[in-house]
Amino acid sequence: MTIREENIQRHIQQWTHNRSLIGRIPPEYPDWIVTVSFYAAIHAIDALLVSDETQGIVSHSTRNGVLAKTNRYKAIYRSYHTLYDLSRTVRYLAEPNMWIPLDQIEVNVLERCFYKIEKSVKKLLKIDLELGKIIIPKAA
Repeated sequence: MTIREENIQRHIQQWTHNRSLIGRIPPEYPDWIVTVSFYAAIHAIDALLVSDETQGIVSHSTRNGVLAKTNRYKAIYRSYHTLYDLSRTVRYLAEPNMWIPLDQIEVNVLERCFYKIEKSVKKLLKIDLELGKIIIPKAA
């Protein structure tokens, strides 16, 4: 296995590792559900960027620029940009429940953004990675 292939596999492993945490986060932490979804998405995207031999992805801003300017990544960028903005909002502004209530995470985070990113990445990587739906815990 080449170094590039090893890097791709490491990103896929981290993607699935982070993904496995999303449904385990207690419902009183919707900000962390969003944040972990974002970081899982980053590793999915980075696996693709490594596969495509995209160089110089060392920060969110360089990743954002590559995704925004590369036609191949346009579908990913639309969902990624929304998730990126939301993750920054819930990380840096107080009262995350105001920004993304728990009952809206499945539709507005997972379906609207996260699953679309995963679907596009899997298609472009040409991998058949079985990833089930994430079950978000309900508040008590």
